[in-house]
Amino acid sequence: MKKILSIIRNLFNGTKESKYQYRIALDIGTEFVKALIVRFDSESVREIIGFGKVKQDYANMEGGAISDIEEVIKRCYEAIERAKEMAGVNPDEIVIGIAGEFVKGVVNKATKKRSIPTKKLKRKEIDELVHQVQGQALSAAKEKLLADIGLENIKVELVNSSVVEIKIDGYKVSNPERFQGKNLEVTVFNTYAPLVHVGALETIATRLGYSLAGIIAEPFAIAKSIMSNEAYEFGAIVVDIGGGTTDIALIRNGGIEGTKMFSLAGRNFTKSLARSFNISLGQAEDLKLSYSQGEIDEGKSQIESVLQNDIRLLSEGIELALDKLANSEALPQKIYLCGGGSGLLGLKENIEARELYEELPFFKKPELSLLTAGEITGIEDRVDLADSTENVTPKSLALQAAMVQKSTKNNILEKLVSNFV
Repeated sequence: MKKILSIIRNLFNGTKESKYQYRIALDIGTEFVKALIVRFDSESVREIIGFGKVKQDYANMEGGAISDIEEVIKRCYEAIERAKEMAGVNPDEIVIGIAGEFVKGVVNKATKKRSIPTKKLKRKEIDELVHQVQGQALSAAKEKLLADIGLENIKVELVNSSVVEIKIDGYKVSNPERFQGKNLEVTVFNTYAPLVHVGALETIATRLGYSLAGIIAEPFAIAKSIMSNEAYEFGAIVVDIGGGTTDIALIRNGGIEGTKMFSLAGRNFTKSLARSFNISLGQAEDLKLSYSQGEIDEGKSQIESVLQNDIRLLSEGIELALDKLANSEALPQKIYLCGGGSGLLGLKENIEARELYEELPFFKKPELSLLTAGEITGIEDRVDLADSTENVTPKSLALQAAMVQKSTKNNILEKLVSNFV
């Protein structure tokens, strides 16, 4: 029915339809592949008009990263075909989300004393300083990966760049072109990932027959999508608990300051249940979902006992990540939990019980809340996505897919200024 309505709508739109662009937003999760088709224009139209969701096999993903490209391609193809059938269109471009414990977010600052302060700033001058920041971030990302996995000379690729702050003679500006001044300062948040992960996504796009318009780090996409006046002014923390990884993003001082990811998430709960009750992973997943939905009375205490240690470890991991992200500065009071794993019964309460404000630099007790897809604004949902925590990531990717500019050597300033938050 939705496909028929889409075709009729396209016919009545007539020539108006030619102004729209279409892209696929692909969320390759540990448990599911989700494909969304977005329609947008150069003005204000951003809509999700197609959606497809396919279950992954357990061997397809590991720690949020692809471990079996061929099988993942099959799942992606199936999810995209379902989305295309619903939308009634076949886009040429695709934007893919990336996550995993080896995806690194780095904040770097570069300064320059201008020889002629009265000369108005031009694009070339900004580009040169941005390249300098990205070079610093690349070195920092390699050092972090060396510390994490112990391998030197790892090839890494830039995934996202977002300006956190631009200052001229100490004054913050949103677009530096045409300004005058002596001291130029640029702070950029860059996301890097190992070539093995980026290359896998490029291979998937090529094999599926689409032009890769961009790769977006998933915590970056969520953080960008919830940027409101309140988040801009007071900051926020996003904790995305997926199937394979927990991804954390810090919004502070008017921009995205950092991300942390670690491989402890929903699948760990499933494995613990499978081991303890001697059941298959599929049965354990069903048991976990039934427990979280309050459908189990008999044996509930046993399940709680089994999951207690994993919940404690996850909570400790979040606390450790926040401590590193804080960098001895005050953390925002608002913490959003999202992702399929965030709905586990008792998880939110356990994190709250840890009294993070006593161990971390919070001014007062932080406010924890579950973030749902309905709170991601800026893009219209025409496919009736479930308003749940698990659809926050795909909807955020869809929004960013409608906004991202294709990377070229000549559009660095436009890309970074459009990403300014």
